[in-house]
Amino acid sequence: MKRLVIALALFGTALGANAALLMRQGPARMPALGTAKVELGRITLSVPQVLIREKTQLAGGRLDRLDLAMNIQTFEPLPQPSAEDPFRPMPERLTLILTASRGGPMPAELFQTLYARFLTRETWSNPGGLVMRRFRQGTPYEDRELYLGVGGRRPFVALCPIDAHRETEPCLTRIRVGELDAELRFNARHLPEWRRILQEASTLAESLPVPQG
Repeated sequence: MKRLVIALALFGTALGANAALLMRQGPARMPALGTAKVELGRITLSVPQVLIREKTQLAGGRLDRLDLAMNIQTFEPLPQPSAEDPFRPMPERLTLILTASRGGPMPAELFQTLYARFLTRETWSNPGGLVMRRFRQGTPYEDRELYLGVGGRRPFVALCPIDAHRETEPCLTRIRVGELDAELRFNARHLPEWRRILQEASTLAESLPVPQG
């Protein structure tokens, strides 16, 4: 009987310790809630914290850049890591890096002012109405391909890694939305969806600035 009492006491102690541990771990697994006020240059943004990629930016304040991440298919927040299911597949992400625009050429103008002089003459048609151009060997972009698209709200110009690096390096494209410049980073397999991606990224960026006055 004495041994049973001791065993039950030890079992109760273990349950209490585990419960306390779970209570301490629970808040760490919960997604950040609410919004953060972020200042980029002269612009104040109200940003859902669940979209903020860098933990150091969650408190908001004056930043040089703001890093956001979302599900590229739905533009919803990415699910938080789960200790109960650590191996569940994560949706593919779109990373959106926002900075205050300092003027300069519009992103699409970079094709004429920067990239065109390094390209070969050949062009290839791609799904989604894109045209692909390759860079000459020995140029600064020889390990990249250039994708061009027209017909959406704005022209599309993206630099993507060549085939050997497509699973480890993202495509990059830039847009300007009001006084914000945005760099979009995503896997090349989503290139055919470029119109939707540009539209939704633009809509999101337009929704963040706090109205003045």
